[in-house]
Amino acid sequence: MPSGRSQPPSAEIIAAELLAALDARRQIAPLTETYPDFDLDVAYVIAAEVRQRRIARGERPIGRKIGFTNYTIWDEYGVHAPIWGDVYDTTVGTLDADGSGAIDLAPFVEPCIEPEIAFGLARAPEPDMDETALLACIDWVRPRF
Repeated sequence: MPSGRSQPPSAEIIAAELLAALDARRQIAPLTETYPDFDLDVAYVIAAEVRQRRIARGERPIGRKIGFTNYTIWDEYGVHAPIWGDVYDTTVGTLDADGSGAIDLAPFVEPCIEPEIAFGLARAPEPDMDETALLACIDWVRPRF
């Protein structure tokens, strides 16, 4: 870390700040603005702490999301690889068998709809799989919002 810059606080402190903002339904400045040396490795450490805290308070991870899969916007956001994150039972809507469903928008600061393609795995992919074997791991594919 360059001299003259302060190191970000611990993952525990930042995770607590993030969850406090979530619970209060308020925005905060991007962590990259507050902590100039904040990087992807630090972000994943903090994400792990947030995950532990969310589970401890009763939230359930129900899947993973891959963000920034559109490489044409990477430079605009200072991102240079896809980013993985957890999806929780408290952050997605559910669909009934007939395709109807609802989600309470009250807990969100700026609710938005993101169209996604979701898929479920029948089994875990292995590192050296070819495309055919990798596709055989997929159990289902559905549109999600």
